[in-house]
Amino acid sequence: MARQPVDPGGGFFEMTIETGIERLAALVLTITALSHIAAPRAWHVFFTRTRALGELAGFVNAAIHIPLGLLITAFHEVWTWPGVAVTVMGWALLAKGTVHLMVPALAERTLGLPGEGQAAERTYRLFGLAMMPVAAFLWWIALR
Repeated sequence: MARQPVDPGGGFFEMTIETGIERLAALVLTITALSHIAAPRAWHVFFTRTRALGELAGFVNAAIHIPLGLLITAFHEVWTWPGVAVTVMGWALLAKGTVHLMVPALAERTLGLPGEGQAAERTYRLFGLAMMPVAAFLWWIALR
């Protein structure tokens, strides 16, 4: 599918829908990664409380992942390198959210994986650090 510019008049903001989705994905991952690094305790508290909701934890976790997954899968049908990485990420987010809606007990179990206390906070911070190269890669895709 050919990329169609959103602003055919040209200028600084000229971009395709696919490019807009790539920028959105890069922004979301960057903000999420920085938040994991800066506020790991808040993430631990959030997911601990979410897990305490029992099977409702699956719905909460799905609500986090499905919106971006839907946007990407609906508007970013790019199957060539490097843009395919964004498309695959969208499908993965959508699949994760869908599984958590269909098998909510799975989310309840997986939310406990980081552990407890300071160990969990370290895990969330490490996840944030691990997300940063992926976010940088998404920015490279979005701004190429």
